[in-house]
Amino acid sequence: MGKLTQQEEDATRKGINALEQAFAGVQRSRQELENTKNNVGMGGDVGRNYIGLLDKWDDQAEIISKNLREMINELNNTLQQSGLTRGSANDAVNTAYHKSESIFNALAG
Repeated sequence: MGKLTQQEEDATRKGINALEQAFAGVQRSRQELENTKNNVGMGGDVGRNYIGLLDKWDDQAEIISKNLREMINELNNTLQQSGLTRGSANDAVNTAYHKSESIFNALAG
């Protein structure tokens, strides 16, 4: 791959930044969801159904998180292949992702 123009580099870095912000927002929402699940005071079928709905939402949020990480990685690879240094906090994203995964796995049992 050849060298990116300054305009392409800037656009790639802005894309990475936007994806990282989206990833962080999804992780915050997932934590709020987990807090909600832990505080559900409903019992019986209504409580189980509500928690089931929250679990389904979290499953979809996990898919979104993985896709965002893949896109961030791809854009970082584009920068690296063009001879540029890493242009994002990709390590921070990966750390947050793995931390959230371990938390959700521990809570799920």
